Amino acid sequence: MESRGQSRHFAFIVNPQAGRHRWSEFDQKINRIFQDQQLGHTLEVIQTDQPGHAIDLAADLAGRYGENLIAIACGGDGTANEVANGIAGTASAMGILPIGTANDFARAALTRTDPNELIGLLPQPDIRLIDVIRVDERICLNITSLGFDSKVQVRAAAINSRARWLGGLSYPLSIALALLGDRKYRMHFQLDAVDEQGNAFQVDTSAEYILAAICNGRYYGGGFNPAPQAQLDDGRLDFCLVDSLPLRRILPLIPLYKQGKHLSDPAVHCWQVTGGLIEAPSGELLGNYDGEIFQKKAIRFQIMPLGLRFAFY
Repeated sequence: MESRGQSRHFAFIVNPQAGRHRWSEFDQKINRIFQDQQLGHTLEVIQTDQPGHAIDLAADLAGRYGENLIAIACGGDGTANEVANGIAGTASAMGILPIGTANDFARAALTRTDPNELIGLLPQPDIRLIDVIRVDERICLNITSLGFDSKVQVRAAAINSRARWLGGLSYPLSIALALLGDRKYRMHFQLDAVDEQGNAFQVDTSAEYILAAICNGRYYGGGFNPAPQAQLDDGRLDFCLVDSLPLRRILPLIPLYKQGKHLSDPAVHCWQVTGGLIEAPSGELLGNYDGEIFQKKAIRFQIMPLGLRFAFY
């Protein structure tokens, strides 16, 4: 934990396309709060203008301000992911002002997710180190998932682009639409697993699955909870795999999966891991890291223990 009294440079990296809120709702309020508290902080606001822009902005700011920087990702989980990719491994810190659609990482990391309640706390963060996931050359802040939920993510993105007013309703609508198609995926995976006593062991097997999630945080997809026991700073990831199932078994499992009450189902398999390799026997894996879709023949992932300084509120 670091001193809250230190003067810092706050850089608000704003995604103007983010979900439910417009930046204009908060701009003047934030300036007034920083002026009123008179803590000696400086601040600037930068808007992104294309996908990936927040990575470059955060990395540049980290190079200029070092440990004095707190880069605040103003958007949803995608914006937070990009800022994390620019900040992880540096002396700088990042925080989140959740003004996106789902804001799933904020559910696990922050004491509240209403941005109007958070802005008064912004000048006095509690900076602590958290884990992140490295997936090939990409940093994942929250959850990397494979299979059906990535198919849902593709549909949700398409719906949001045409009907942003739906907000968080886009995800359950996308689930209903995706259930109508193919729901079976195949993988071979090797996991560096850890048991409850901390003993390392290997998992090397193949599976037919509907979804798999590599979890640093607990929530994704608008509040689904694949890893209810996940911790952001325990040096472990929670790997959750759900077998391929008929529709009659999937439907009652969905609400349990959302509530984090699915772990006792015999079709659900969970390990705590520090890394692994996942391969598609044929074709490509359909996946996403923090909502960003990818298709790859294989992915290699590992935890970066305490690899990111994060501003808690």
